[in-house]
Amino acid sequence: MKRTALVLAGIVLFAVGARAQVSLGWGLHGNYARLNAAGPVSSVYGDGLGGGLHVDVDLMMITLRFSGDYVTFAPDEDKYRNELARLLGSAAAGYTVDGGKINILSVNANVKWALLPLPVVSPYLTGGIGLAQLSSGDLTVKYNGVVQGNVPKVDGETKTALNVGAGVDLKFGGIALFAEAKYTWILTEGEKTGYIPITVGITF
Repeated sequence: MKRTALVLAGIVLFAVGARAQVSLGWGLHGNYARLNAAGPVSSVYGDGLGGGLHVDVDLMMITLRFSGDYVTFAPDEDKYRNELARLLGSAAAGYTVDGGKINILSVNANVKWALLPLPVVSPYLTGGIGLAQLSSGDLTVKYNGVVQGNVPKVDGETKTALNVGAGVDLKFGGIALFAEAKYTWILTEGEKTGYIPITVGITF
């Protein structure tokens, strides 16, 4: 975590050092995400939703984006039953899952490289580093109302996160609409946790 904090601080200092050529922007965005985790987690959870805020430091061909994001994933009972049906057949219909929402709160520093800095449409690549805090509630599995198992909650752990992706800016006057997709790795112990946020937002 200390190494991540130093990297974030270095990016901020770089932006300050280049302030003579800097223009600033800010905005908000929404996230739709797909979870990609090890083990049975991906077979239980559905898609995630969330949002966040960002600040852009425009340095001509590249832009530094500092963002804060929140995404939450809830168990999907139909998805869980369909997975169980491969093993249990019709008996899978009696299973239910309750609770267990996964919450991811993150802060990131990203670099955007403009591929074609055109006046209106500007595609770009992006990559960055940050910190992500994961937490979850108790997950209970029941069969015909009888508890079969329980996954204890996670109060919250903060890990380094890396991301890489691509997007496009649509510029109109003093504002820009954007859409991007990234793959994000959270460096948890053992198997790495990943998710794919698809983000749509506006920058003023």
